[in-house]
Amino acid sequence: MTALADAAHAEADVGVRIAELDEAIGRGRADMRTPLNLASLEADGLVRRVADETWALTEAGVRWLREDEALSDR
Repeated sequence: MTALADAAHAEADVGVRIAELDEAIGRGRADMRTPLNLASLEADGLVRRVADETWALTEAGVRWLREDEALSDR
């Protein structure tokens, strides 16, 4: 979520390629864990597939990140 938020400047509906996410989190090219993790986040309504190999935060995902950040600041 953090890598997606960083790449999308914490804005909903900004598509980010899986390869960019893999690089940001230090995974090898085409590591299958990234799509699996994104699918799990999609099931929770936090991200959505925008296009082939492109994913974006949803409004709910942006709210979740902001709430998580606020809790971390305490």
